[in-house]
Amino acid sequence: MSFTEDLAPYTAPEIVQFLGCPRATAYQWKDGRRMPPEWQQAHWLSIITAGAKKIKKHNKASLPTMTRTESSRKGSRKSS
Repeated sequence: MSFTEDLAPYTAPEIVQFLGCPRATAYQWKDGRRMPPEWQQAHWLSIITAGAKKIKKHNKASLPTMTRTESSRKGSRKSS
């Protein structure tokens, strides 16, 4: 798999967030116009993957639960 294909699941803003690289670099990597040296590619991908897993885990843990308040439940209206 090529470096560009490995980056496909990630957006350029995510790459910038995880690596702290310039925005132009992230877009050029995604487009295939530029690549880091081969010996660095696995390193950058591991950082991006770890960052994505951390964000995914954080988002999963902080999802709010959908609960209805007592007043919004069916049949709980008070009639006057």
